[in-house]
Amino acid sequence: MFARVTTILLAVVVATASAAQGASAAKSDLSKTEQIFAELMALPAKERMQKLVEGAKKEAALVWYAPDREELTNLRVDFFKELHPGVIQKFQTPRVLPDIMINRLLTEERAGKHQADVVWLQFHQVSALERDGILARYVALEDAVLPDGLKVPGQWRSLGNRLFHIMYNTKLVAPNDAPKSWEELLDSKWKGKLVLDAASYNWFVGMLDYLGEEKGLEFMKRLARNGLQIQQRRSNVENMVSAGEVPVMVANSGTSTADRTSQGEPVAFVKDPKPPIAYGEGLAIMRNAPHPYAAALFIETVLSDPWQRKAAEKIKIRAARPGVPDPLIDASIKPHFVNPSKWPAKRYEWAEREYVRILVRKEF
Repeated sequence: MFARVTTILLAVVVATASAAQGASAAKSDLSKTEQIFAELMALPAKERMQKLVEGAKKEAALVWYAPDREELTNLRVDFFKELHPGVIQKFQTPRVLPDIMINRLLTEERAGKHQADVVWLQFHQVSALERDGILARYVALEDAVLPDGLKVPGQWRSLGNRLFHIMYNTKLVAPNDAPKSWEELLDSKWKGKLVLDAASYNWFVGMLDYLGEEKGLEFMKRLARNGLQIQQRRSNVENMVSAGEVPVMVANSGTSTADRTSQGEPVAFVKDPKPPIAYGEGLAIMRNAPHPYAAALFIETVLSDPWQRKAAEKIKIRAARPGVPDPLIDASIKPHFVNPSKWPAKRYEWAEREYVRILVRKEF
């Protein structure tokens, strides 16, 4: 009897030790930043925010890799400071363009140089960093309000979103005659009158996401057959349309077109081209962020209703948060958001190759 009890007790001790070792191993797999986040995410919302503010005050700094012009990034930071005055004393915001962001982050990670806290990523870039395990898992309190197409749960959330429209020269195309849908671009009356930026990959992916792969590729082939011109650099293409060299730009940012219109250029855009295609650009936290409390507080703040409303009003960005008035289009218009989960890095790279094959080289 004694031997049996001893055996049972020994088994319990071994099982308990094994479980403890498992929990310890799981915890050791987390970076210091992720361990902090795990503790924060277990707290009630009010207590979490209090801890974030206290921790951010002690860290007093934040490094944000952002792609925008300095004045735009500074405005975003200023909005944060208005909501949390004196909390983060030093912001470092080196400009890192999207096409070099991934390589820079991977190079720094491999060299053990953990500099960035928060990074700005387009929807398709998330999986490339996720694959290398260098993004932290942090479920923000504000993540829950975002549409599925504007977040990768626990890793990335869109700060705003880019909306594609059809841009046209108002001296060459009357508003009533402008193409009202993507399908209308295939009409023979637009043959030879269409131009597209050579790097409009996100629009291409958005159309495939909306139409489905088979129908989407067929649409692109028909568009190429309709005399579509491909030119380098979006600003150059915008200039061509504004100057009247080509009547219609197939896909452009509504914000960019609106800026040109406000400066007196003869351009306008179709606001609801059945439907507007939109994609997310947003923020993630690095796994080894030097200032984890400041990073998480920054994420929570820029997703908050007050910050999003101020940014929409002052910078004219399209807010990620539902319910914030859109500076460009009526609230009744519902964009189609590209679903990040459907476009991991390898599939996006395939789409880039198809873009070049069909639209640039006309090989089909």
